[in-house]
Formats: sequence, C-alpha cells, structure tokens
Amino acid sequence: MRAACRRIGRRGLGVRRNKREQILAKATELFFARGVADVSMDDIAAAVPAAKMTIYKYFQGKDRLVGAVMERYVREQHDIMNRKIAESPDTLSALVSILDYRNMPVVPERFIRESLELYPQIVADLLRYYREHMHGQLRDLIMRGQAEGVIRKELSPHILMVYMQGVTEFFARPDVLAEFRDLRLLGEQFRTMFLFGIAAPKEQPAE
Repeated sequence: MRAACRRIGRRGLGVRRNKREQILAKATELFFARGVADVSMDDIAAAVPAAKMTIYKYFQGKDRLVGAVMERYVREQHDIMNRKIAESPDTLSALVSILDYRNMPVVPERFIRESLELYPQIVADLLRYYREHMHGQLRDLIMRGQAEGVIRKELSPHILMVYMQGVTEFFARPDVLAEFRDLRLLGEQFRTMFLFGIAAPKEQPAE
C-alpha cells in the first residue's frame, strides 16, 4: 500500500514538473518573440494552454515568470562555463572560451533591456548568483593561469574579480545600456579588452 502511494506521489510530482516546464517554455517563447512588456498572463495561459489560475499556482505573478526565465539562462551559462573549463586544454583557452559570448545561449536584446528596466530586483538577485557561484571559479582559474605563466602575475585575482563585478553591475543599469545599440558588440569589446589586459605578453589570445 505504501509503495503504491509512493508511486502515485512520484507520478503527481512528475506531472507538476511537466506542467511547470510547459508554462516556462511558452513564457520564454513569448517573452523572446514579443518582449516582456507586451506579453500578459492571459497570453501565456492561452499559449500553454492552461487556466490562468494554473499559471499563478506555479508562478505567483509575471515577475516570477520573468525571474524563472532569467534564472534558467544564468544556470545554463554556469553549466556551459563548467563544461568549457573541463574541456579546454589550458587555462587561457578556458578563459577565452568562457568569455566568447557567441557560444552562449541566445537571448533577444529586447528581453534583456526590458527585464533590466522593469524588474531590477530580479537582476540584482541574478548578479548575486554570479558573485556567489561563478566569480570564485573564475578567480581560481586566473590564479591557475598565473601559476602556469599564461596570465600576468602582477595582477591581483581579487581586484580582477572586483573589476569584472563592477563592469557587470554598471552595464546592468538600464540608463547605461540605453547608450549602446548592439549588446553583442559590447560583449565582444569587453572580452577583447579583458583578455588582452590579463594575458602574459607571449600568450596574447587570438582574435
């Protein structure tokens, strides 16, 4: 009897997870296609399809849905970073690969800009995730590169991480981001300046 109850419970949990994933997938599709501001909870409910109350059961409001979409993107970035660290032949190659925005999941600029403007608290939470879960790994990678002689030894890994965090938080401000039309180009410029700034002279990364 208990075993049967456990099986039923697991099936129920699986159904709930599937429904949540369906809602999240459709919300992502709509947000990416039309932007955050132009999509309502009614639109998402119609696209799933599901009752609007069902959407609210899993995500208590539109802000929670936007947050879930952004959190998924950040966690995908983290997974990609871990894979690149494991697969790269050396430290500098790992850093070059990690900072190559062309290989990251594609997120429309409109979604990024509207999310930053409309949901600053969500963005603050994601920046905290970067700080707590990813910056330590990057700092360790830089220290390893210094030991290998491929990253300039006179640079402080701690100060480099403070610099990266400051740049990230600066460009997370909607008023700053509004000055730039092409976010991909912005990312490439930052990547080039950072890598050429930290690489030892004989180890300058390829363009």
